[in-house]
This record gives sequence, C-alpha cells and structure tokens, in this order.
Amino acid sequence: MNQDQTFISAVACADGDRDELISFLTLIEQTFTDRFSQGELILVLRGGDSVNRQAIREHFAAHPTRLLTSIVTMDAASGQESAMNAGRDLAIGDYVFEFDDIHIDYDRETILGAYAKCHEGFDIVTVRDDRKSRLTSRLFYRTFNRLAGKGASLGPSTFRVLSRRAINRVKSLSTYIPYRKAVYENAGLACAELTYHSTDRSGISRHSTQNARSGLAIDSFIYFTNLMEWISLAICGIFFAIAVAVIIYVIVSLFSDEQLSSGWVSIMGFLSIGFTGLFGLMTIVLRYLSALVDLTFRRQRYLIHDIEKISGV
Repeated sequence: MNQDQTFISAVACADGDRDELISFLTLIEQTFTDRFSQGELILVLRGGDSVNRQAIREHFAAHPTRLLTSIVTMDAASGQESAMNAGRDLAIGDYVFEFDDIHIDYDRETILGAYAKCHEGFDIVTVRDDRKSRLTSRLFYRTFNRLAGKGASLGPSTFRVLSRRAINRVKSLSTYIPYRKAVYENAGLACAELTYHSTDRSGISRHSTQNARSGLAIDSFIYFTNLMEWISLAICGIFFAIAVAVIIYVIVSLFSDEQLSSGWVSIMGFLSIGFTGLFGLMTIVLRYLSALVDLTFRRQRYLIHDIEKISGV
C-alpha cells in the first residue's frame, strides 16, 4: 500500500503505567510508520515523570523510529488540559491526533478510521468507545449541553483528530483554552463522531485524577454556559416571590381582623425587596463578566520545563 504523504502529528499525555505506555508507543509507532511517510510524536509528561521519560528513551533506543519524537516535560502543577494544549501548540502536522491518555482499548483500524473520516470533509473527528458512561459523566454532559445551547452535543471521548484548519481556528478564537472539547464544539467547523467496540470491558475509569476532572467540570460550566447567571436569576426570583407574598399578605390582612405582628411585615418586606435587588444586580454583573470572558478569555496557562528531541531515523 502506498504511504500517505500527509505530515501527521500525535500528541499524547504520557503519564500512567509503564506497561501501558510501551503498548501505546508500539501501537502508535507501527500504525503511523506503516500508513504515513512522515510524522511526529509529541509525548507530554507532567511533573517531571522520570520513570516514564526513561521508559520512552529505552523503547526508542531498542526500537528506532523515523517519527520525529519529542518528550515535553511540564511543571508539576500542570493539569491534563494544559499538558495537551502545550503539546498541540508544538505540533506542526497537517492533522493532529490528540490522545488524552495512554490507555489502549482500540486497534489501529480505529485510529486510521478517524483519519479517513477527516477526508470526508470533517475538521474535527471525535472517537469514543461504545460503553455506557458513568452516571456522573452522563449528568455532566446532559446539563452542559442543555445550558450551552446552540445545539451543543458534547460527550465522553477517547481521542480525536484535528485538521490544521481547526487548530488555526481555535487559536484565533482565544489565547486560552480551558476545556478543549468545548472550544472545538464552538469553533464553527464540521464535526463528526465515531464509536468503537472497546476491548476493555472492566469498566475501570480511564482517568485517575477525578478531583482534577471535577475542577475542570466546574470551570467549564463557568466559561461555556450561563449556569451562574441562571442560579443568580433563580435566587432573585425566589426573593421576588417572597416580597410579592408579603405584600399580598399585608393587603389581605388590611381587609380582615387579623393583627399583624409588629415590625414583622416591614422587616420581611425590606429583606425580600433588598435581596431581589441584590441578586438582580449580580445577574447583570455576571452577564457583563461573561461578555468580557468571551472577548478576552484569558492568557495561556502552562509552563514547559524542557523539551527533549529524539531524532527519527
């Protein structure tokens, strides 16, 4: 089979089990060198993972590759999103594969199938397994898609392929990308999703850093949805309803023999109206802050410690 002349990049967060790392490197290297005439592999390590760094060196010393391979070491405080952002920014390929972790439960045909899907006119192709996701994950994506609007259809994913046009579009949208999947969803480009039958039926979570994922979920709601505005508006509505109820109670009491408690009505009315105004003002402020985030977003937040190049043969 003639090799594809397209330059391909693969970016992977290479933290995790050493054996899984070797399996991942073997699959990616064989798949890419068999199918493509040129490409690169960017492996991102967080917190100076010396064990996996040495494992990568030993693997390619024993199995030389013509893929241009780089080991990118991030600072210890970097999260997965920052690590993947850094790797993607360094990638120079016409198409970039993003592997969020090194857990392998798919074959080479799944990888090549995603690339082939790009040539059907899609700039972003997301690949996920066919297993039913956790309840918390389903709840997050369902809530996120409902609040994000605009036909949002985010879901769990294993890896994805981006065209160079998609990467350039994302970079033009903002200099800070807190949640890649949401930014890709809002890039305005053609997206597709593929599923595969997972070879791992254990149901074990692919991600071990659940606290970091929870923090990312909260940030994503703030950045990409109107959740905080809706919460503020709801509280404002509750206090407004209480104020209306107090007024109705006073009016009804005026036409009855019921004696109102001294000071109770004025206190409740004052508090209800006051909190209505307070949370109404907060809603307006949040709306303006949301607009500012959309306009300026935030600067890129990651720090690369060093980059080690492993020359292809």
